[in-house]
Amino acid sequence: MKTTKSIKRIKENITIVEFKKIMAATRGDDSIRENTRLNLLRTFVMLYHTGMRLNELQDLRLQDIKELLENETVKVVSKKTSSERKLYLTKEFKKNLTPLFDFEIEDDENRIICKGSNKNKRTGINTITFIQQINKYLKSVLGSGYTSHSFRQGILSDFGAKGVNIKIMSKFIGHSDIKTTLKYVQPTDEDIMMNLIR
Repeated sequence: MKTTKSIKRIKENITIVEFKKIMAATRGDDSIRENTRLNLLRTFVMLYHTGMRLNELQDLRLQDIKELLENETVKVVSKKTSSERKLYLTKEFKKNLTPLFDFEIEDDENRIICKGSNKNKRTGINTITFIQQINKYLKSVLGSGYTSHSFRQGILSDFGAKGVNIKIMSKFIGHSDIKTTLKYVQPTDEDIMMNLIR
């Protein structure tokens, strides 16, 4: 019996175009609860500007966001690699991030992604459930080629297109080996079209 190989699908980058589309769709989606909307918006902003992994994002507390806004940088720990990395704040990142937090109401120890609508609730969401929720929503709005890793791939591809040194890219994203970083750098359709020679 002949078995067919599964097709390796193209993984798409999330660029500014896709980011704006997913943010607009989330804000205008009346089918989701307010707490879910806030979780999605916080997730998409953080992933777009930092290239974080979802499990890193789930560990962030309100105090981390405060530190990031005050100092323009904050250290986070990656469970996957058991190492620290820094997040950096740009003007655009600050503009997108600030409206998503109410520092008067929320407790510093709160996770930034949590269950329920109670602002003081600290209960996190199961990691597998959270990953499935994010990926399902991305696919419903952007299409089948998109997952949470599309943010990571997108930011590294943007760095690559600008000619940023691979060591800077690797340190920014939290990789210990630049070969891992290079795997993420994928040209967009526009990059290819602009460089066609025939």
